[in-house]
Amino acid sequence: MRIKQLFNSRQIKTAALGSLGIKFFSALFAFLSSILLARILGVEQFGIYILAFTTSILLSVPVSLGLPTLITRYISKYEVTKDNAAIKGLLIRSNQIVVATTALILLVAGLSYLLWWKNLDPMLVKTIWMSFLLLPLIALGSLRAAALRGLRYIILGQLPDTLLRNFLLCLGIGIYYLLGFELSPVIAMGIHAIAAATAYIVGYIFLRKKLLSRLRVIVPKYHNKEWMKQAIPFSLNSGVQVIKSRLLTYILAIFGSLESVAIFDVALRAAALVAFTLDALNTAIAPYISKAFENDDLIKLQRIVKKTSQIIFLFAIPVVLVFIFGGKPLLVFLFGSQYIASYIPLVLLCIGQLVNAATGSVGLVLNMTGRQAYYTKVTIFVTVINLILSIPLVILYDVIGAASIHAGLLIVQNIILVWFVKREMKINTTIL
Repeated sequence: MRIKQLFNSRQIKTAALGSLGIKFFSALFAFLSSILLARILGVEQFGIYILAFTTSILLSVPVSLGLPTLITRYISKYEVTKDNAAIKGLLIRSNQIVVATTALILLVAGLSYLLWWKNLDPMLVKTIWMSFLLLPLIALGSLRAAALRGLRYIILGQLPDTLLRNFLLCLGIGIYYLLGFELSPVIAMGIHAIAAATAYIVGYIFLRKKLLSRLRVIVPKYHNKEWMKQAIPFSLNSGVQVIKSRLLTYILAIFGSLESVAIFDVALRAAALVAFTLDALNTAIAPYISKAFENDDLIKLQRIVKKTSQIIFLFAIPVVLVFIFGGKPLLVFLFGSQYIASYIPLVLLCIGQLVNAATGSVGLVLNMTGRQAYYTKVTIFVTVINLILSIPLVILYDVIGAASIHAGLLIVQNIILVWFVKREMKINTTIL
């Protein structure tokens, strides 16, 4: 009974604790999957897997068009006004857009294959094609998760696409290897697609029980112009964020090597553990920030973000210390001696993530309070600087250059955003 109450709870404390638990175990299984893939595939083939997966993540941006953030914000708003017709209309229109954009992206991918990328490494080409199976699953799953978050079912919203998908991926890779079959990047991506499909089905069952069943007899209402107007900056935000985070993978592949892609990804995944609580708590508090802002309760909003940033930083410090002082033996023990080159990039990325943790949920506050346009401008600026500086740094310093620019720009971006939120809203998102 307590477990049922935990999943059905819409209280912010329960949501935050549940999110921390889900994100922790999700990050753990994702990390274990990386260890298994890195050891089984080897550096070059692991680099192929990472490059193909990065391609599917990048393509999911134009597929979803920023709709997940829009859904979370507007369902929270429509819940306050009891506008179920608009909720149904938003869900229908969002799914229609995702199906249409997925078909368009796959058509463009097919044409571009015929024109040029069919001549790339055969294993890379096959793995990229397999990764396209993830596109509709990731996009539609993100819409479903966003709807549950908007209803403040934070734990149910995260469970399928984070914990369950990563658990099934880790389990599938482990079983496949233990049975004695030869694992390739293509097979690994296929296992990932099966895990994502299973997670999507479970998530759909959650959404049908909590929302879709009561919308069955409701006549949908559409606010297409308003939704699209708001979705454009959300789309730019999410798109630029993903491009900014994944750009270095392609730059390393072009100006470095597939081995560099694998080494950088190991450091990136390990450093992500520093601020994993940021993502977890952001997911939990997003609808509460939106609701507090809609109710013009800035005192409550300040209290939420202040406590959140302090918790995030508290969890981040010990992880940073472990990686700085014990990173080398940990990398050798977990991934193998061929990944020892990930240590210095890992330290640099940890410093950037520590500052990221200290500045708190600044980007989320902008997105949930209608100030996403400024967030977009800053992110685009940082991405352009990233593109300009990363190429010479990667050519000169390889993975260390990539880690340096990634960490440095993460710090710069957060400082700019904190200054803006403090000036415009009188809200301090930092730990101070």
